[in-house]
Amino acid sequence: MESSIPLLSVLDYEARASEIIPSALFNRWFGTYGAPDWITNTNNLDAIQSTKLRPRVLAGIGKRDLSTRVLGQDIALPVMLAPSGFHQRAHPDGELASVSAAGSMGTVMCLSTASTYSIEEVARASSGPIWFQLYFLRQREVTETLVRRAEDAGYSGLVVTVDNLPARSRERDTRYAYQVPAERVLKNFEGTDLWDSPSRYAMHDSYEMAIAWSDMEWLRTITSMPMVIKGIQTAEDARLCMEHGMDGLIVSNHGGHSLEGSTGSMEMLPEIADAVGGGIEVYMDGGIRRGADVVKALALGARAVFVGRPIFWGLAIDGEAGVRHVLEIFRDELDIAMGLCGVASAAEVDRDLVVPVGAGAGAGDPVDRLERLAGLVDRGYLTRQEFDAQKARILGA
Repeated sequence: MESSIPLLSVLDYEARASEIIPSALFNRWFGTYGAPDWITNTNNLDAIQSTKLRPRVLAGIGKRDLSTRVLGQDIALPVMLAPSGFHQRAHPDGELASVSAAGSMGTVMCLSTASTYSIEEVARASSGPIWFQLYFLRQREVTETLVRRAEDAGYSGLVVTVDNLPARSRERDTRYAYQVPAERVLKNFEGTDLWDSPSRYAMHDSYEMAIAWSDMEWLRTITSMPMVIKGIQTAEDARLCMEHGMDGLIVSNHGGHSLEGSTGSMEMLPEIADAVGGGIEVYMDGGIRRGADVVKALALGARAVFVGRPIFWGLAIDGEAGVRHVLEIFRDELDIAMGLCGVASAAEVDRDLVVPVGAGAGAGDPVDRLERLAGLVDRGYLTRQEFDAQKARILGA
């Protein structure tokens, strides 16, 4: 029976995809809002809903500029495709469809280490900027090979995931017990005969458990790609990213898949953005479903956002065309939201447009921001000089 669900929003894509994707896979990877084993994902969605916009009117703005610049690259809209494994779970064309859709929309796709098409295959199918996401593996030889292959293939950013270690809970894996089909292989390891190479059955068993900042310093010695750390959830670690010379960070809790009970990404974002004070680029993922959500993230300090689940929903329904339509929905909603907020470009979106989670009606006021910054100074995350510099910007001095 043909579904009666229209495809007018990303949430429509989610509902339609739930009818197509096997229930065990859908429940394992996407989950149900409010489920007792899905607390962090629920927190992500709640944090976005609890962040309120403060529209501005009569601004005399017609055409809006949605473009932004990430790692020195211009992109058409501040919505990028998050690194996520096994795109063939949703469609046979997998990552090839996703990267084609991203290129046609003028944005970045970040390829996962756990992809079902290889680094080189995806690069050949790309028509826009591509980044590579790295899981740091126990065998440095394998890790180094992946990084060098990505750089040789033309990837222009290296995203290192640090929040999905082997110690994560396997409750959902066991509860829903979805088995990856035999024909879905990790193409980046196909033909590798090293003893510790990942397989589709034991990917997490190959991760380096004791990954540390010294490992990031080692990565710097083997690649010239800009480096972004994915999985930052505190001001403390944000500062360390800057101190260790990272080019960017992603505020992320792995879409709620790692630590149950952690804070929603959007709730973490303001403190993290304040802690780095523009010293490195800040991105966010976790729960982005509408163009208005993108405005909220930009207002709270993100340069751009990543979306993960919507990729799979688009793929499941219509392959490359489905992913492209999902991105078109984000683009159109973002354009409308910016217009209603009275801003002409993504670069103009600032904190005056939002009331963050748990804040009062004056949360966008300079006093609120200065109090937040003073708290960071007291806790040792900002120097007095950095506080003074940000204070001057806030007060327009």
